[in-house]
Amino acid sequence: MKYESISTRIRRRPFIKVCGQTYTGSVDCAAAYGAEYIGFNFCPGSINFVSPAHAAGMPSAHVKRVGVFAGQEAEEICRIMQQARLHLAQLQGEQTPDAARRIGSQRVIRTLHVQPGCAVSAVQAEVDAWAPFCCGFLVESADAALVSRLQFPHPWILSGRAAGDALHGMLNACRPDGVDIECSVNCAETMARMREMVS
Repeated sequence: MKYESISTRIRRRPFIKVCGQTYTGSVDCAAAYGAEYIGFNFCPGSINFVSPAHAAGMPSAHVKRVGVFAGQEAEEICRIMQQARLHLAQLQGEQTPDAARRIGSQRVIRTLHVQPGCAVSAVQAEVDAWAPFCCGFLVESADAALVSRLQFPHPWILSGRAAGDALHGMLNACRPDGVDIECSVNCAETMARMREMVS
């Protein structure tokens, strides 16, 4: 499975990744509304934390499965990926490029936390440093002016934590390859709004 094959360079509109999956009904809803990726949170202490066994028990049909990791080392991540039947590992903690190399660069999405006031050059340096060790990026930022100036060597996903007009503005200004949204209690309504927004 090649992460780059679903880039909007080919598909023209952002794909949707629905993170924080905790029960089968939400997975089914996300798939029915066209999500191409679903995320399971393996970060201890997270409100959406699931065990590898619980994630493995949630079938996902054709939708690709992503695990979100914060503090785990490469060996533990690989073990969880196998047990939970994951395609990709999203690294958002203090993991190093060497850890990503051991997991397999073709299986790693690197999260970039872009703080307000960051210099474009500093963020670009981080992108470039991680490029050989991942196949995509997830960007957490509300700074459209900064993000729109970045050059990504791989497909990238915009965190959709911003609401309504703010998210719509980020999508229009930055044109990401994908958008990541948190699983909602009302999954159908959330997915319908998101599908309309990225169409």
